[in-house]
Amino acid sequence: MMFPKRTIAALGFALLLAGSAIAAVPAKPVKTYPTGAFVVADHKVAPVDVMDARAIPDMTGKPSLMITLSPTAAAAIGGKAGDKLPCTLDGNAIGISPADALATDHVLAISGDFGDYDATAALARRISGRDPLPDAEGDE
Repeated sequence: MMFPKRTIAALGFALLLAGSAIAAVPAKPVKTYPTGAFVVADHKVAPVDVMDARAIPDMTGKPSLMITLSPTAAAAIGGKAGDKLPCTLDGNAIGISPADALATDHVLAISGDFGDYDATAALARRISGRDPLPDAEGDE
């Protein structure tokens, strides 16, 4: 079926306007939190190098920390399979992470006595400076 040039032009203009309207919607502001000095195996990790930090249950169901670092930060820390990486926040020991997942997934897994999930989530925000990334579509 052939469409007149006017119809095609009108559809193109409508798409242009729709795209402009979508682009004009302001982004939701990201809430930020104060951070502390996070150090892993004598390497200071800047909040910008923390891609995500969150409270998750460990094997026993207690809250633990999962911290995903940038590839650059993970490489700077190094470590090989079997190494234990001491982690501190503001000079206070918070736990030890196995180095196994750091090289492949850039992840630190720290178990400790952090209290409940709210306290552990607050600790994660203190490391990253923001809330964790959504897990799935629709999470906020």
